[in-house]
Amino acid sequence: MPLSLHLVLLNWAAAIALWALPYLSLLDRLRLEPSEALQWSLVAIGMTGLVAALVLAWRDTRDPAWRAAHGLPPLDKSRW
Repeated sequence: MPLSLHLVLLNWAAAIALWALPYLSLLDRLRLEPSEALQWSLVAIGMTGLVAALVLAWRDTRDPAWRAAHGLPPLDKSRW
């Protein structure tokens, strides 16, 4: 299964969402002041990654083949 550049970028954004707060906390502990632009860019990239991961997970759970492979009952069509 080939990976698209879009998916790779979204995965990196999700990783930034996980590690931005510890990174900024470490900089604060070391008494290094990150620029405001860096802080806001980490927030923006992190939010993009977090939202993308949640949307992809939601979309996967709606796929009938994925649900069948994981032993889940089919979804009611009225809930779509």
